[in-house]
Amino acid sequence: MPSGRTRLLAAFALVVVGTSTNAQPSSAAPRHPTVSLQAGFVGFYPGHLVLDATGGAYLDDGVLHVHADRIILDMRGEHYLAAGSVTVEGQSLTRGDALGVDIATHRGVLVDSASSPSSIAIDGAAVGGPAIIAPNSDPLALPDVGFEQPYVRATRAVAHLGADVRLRDARIIVPGGESVALPSYVYSYSTNPGYSISNINTNGEDLPIYFGSTADSIQGVHFSYNTVTKVAIGLDSHFVGERSYVLVSGSPLIGPTKVFNFTWQDYINDHASQTFNSSTVTGSGTFNAYDLRNSIHRSFLELTASTQPDFHGSTFAWQSFDQPFGSSTISRPYYHLRSEYGFSHVSQQGSFAPFAADAVLPNTVWHSAFEGYLGSPSWNFGQNTSLFGSADLRKENDTLPHGQVLQDYTLTLYTRLTHTISTNLSDSVVPFFDVYPSVDTIYHSRSHQQTISVNYDNGDPFALNLFATHSTATTDNPNGAFAIPWSLFGTLRFRVTRSLSLQLSRSYFFGYNGQRFGALGLQILP
Repeated sequence: MPSGRTRLLAAFALVVVGTSTNAQPSSAAPRHPTVSLQAGFVGFYPGHLVLDATGGAYLDDGVLHVHADRIILDMRGEHYLAAGSVTVEGQSLTRGDALGVDIATHRGVLVDSASSPSSIAIDGAAVGGPAIIAPNSDPLALPDVGFEQPYVRATRAVAHLGADVRLRDARIIVPGGESVALPSYVYSYSTNPGYSISNINTNGEDLPIYFGSTADSIQGVHFSYNTVTKVAIGLDSHFVGERSYVLVSGSPLIGPTKVFNFTWQDYINDHASQTFNSSTVTGSGTFNAYDLRNSIHRSFLELTASTQPDFHGSTFAWQSFDQPFGSSTISRPYYHLRSEYGFSHVSQQGSFAPFAADAVLPNTVWHSAFEGYLGSPSWNFGQNTSLFGSADLRKENDTLPHGQVLQDYTLTLYTRLTHTISTNLSDSVVPFFDVYPSVDTIYHSRSHQQTISVNYDNGDPFALNLFATHSTATTDNPNGAFAIPWSLFGTLRFRVTRSLSLQLSRSYFFGYNGQRFGALGLQILP
């Protein structure tokens, strides 16, 4: 541990005390308690979720106001410590040498070597009386950040515990000891998908920088490549509740075509959820989609609906969960079943093959479908090789009239070559048949795809994933079949410094339809 931390630990070790661990946080406590911290220097250590403030440090946890030479906030443990000329302002003003407080219970201990008792209890805004010592607890224990360097230096931080931290006058440390200055920078560490999922239109290429946050939201700016404006700029906001979240975005903000997206995800209860997505494209209109799912005994019901210019439709479906064959505890085959019924409506239905050019087709078409999926157990060949297979069959009929039978057969071979290198080889065949009984026509189509992936991962410092795909498609349908013959996709993650890593991703299409390289993906990670 660096010498500065050693000296601070020695200061904290004036006495070894504990606080009662029986107290529970109030039921009215905020979901993400807010703690603000400012000083001449505030270092952020994302690997340990620690803020370290030195030089006239000040902390406000909503109950106490604390001044000290140094204050350390452990966001993962929701605990903070202060040392050197400590002043605690609650119901009264009290001074001491060291302070440790649990934020969830607002209980802790203030150490003052010049007073008796030397350990003073903290209970909410009340400061006074002897601290209750609990065996094997140390409220003044420092979080150990090891040799991690600060990822960001700032003058002020506002932490929404369990969600994010916003740093003002931030400087992100980059290779060579240089830094990138940002007036505000937000780092989110919540496991709630509402913070990490984005619905912004960037065509897969995105450099996000989040700059704003509240206890239940974050706001960011996104930079991406656009063929018209070259550099595209977008904005998005995430509003996150306990069981739901809302995403709002717009990109690119400059240029002839703009896309505004809205997403609402709501977990109604432990077995039901609903999702609404809306996308408005300038010059094209608004596209909406709704999905409602409710789990019942070993299965779920699903209701979907969608609208777009000149079209709307809806489907009601039942699908079982994966069900194993037999009662053996070892790996065994499994299956699931699905049935659905729905409709689609277009304002104007044009004719298409195999119907005559002047055929009058219905604007509203109702359909029903049944699907069965079968998955094999994992066949192991030694400790490092396994084989898995699956088959899927779907049969659909509609009132056009039209019928379709689609099959999907897949085999996947997994091999671990070393403890850091593994490969996946997958081969899938999809034959499908389109039947038009009113004109006595059947179209036969078939697609075939092989994918091989090589994955190298030696832990945090470096990871490389490469995917190669070969696809073919044949059909006697005059509308043709689509397949990209060859494509490559790769992701590369590497650590630039101890506190900064980059992840790059890109696709390559070997000149298909004149396209070679796809969008470049870039992520900056701690």
